[in-house]
Amino acid sequence: MRIDLHCDGVEAPPVLRDYVSRRMSFAIGRFRDHIQWARVKVADVNGPRGGSDKRCVVQLRLRNLPDVVFAITQLDVRAAVDQAADRVARVLAQRVRRSQRPVRTHAASMQALPA
Repeated sequence: MRIDLHCDGVEAPPVLRDYVSRRMSFAIGRFRDHIQWARVKVADVNGPRGGSDKRCVVQLRLRNLPDVVFAITQLDVRAAVDQAADRVARVLAQRVRRSQRPVRTHAASMQALPA
């Protein structure tokens, strides 16, 4: 699976690209079969004005499940990526667990009761 990284107003040296790829791959690794593609966008919130706010936006296209999209803002790029990776792992675990639960119908529960 490919993870696309886009950077707006943030310098993206190869070290940062490797870090984002490694961190996100670890976070979504066990859910690889449920993901079509992943996109991570790192941006400087304040732009040319300066400041140290960095935003990490994660978008995941899932198979047979709603997309996952969220943004994390932190003072440092790595902190934003770390928090986003942790959230990705939690959200994916929750979505996959919900999708795999058996659906119980009222008729099935009525048949299980003794007469």
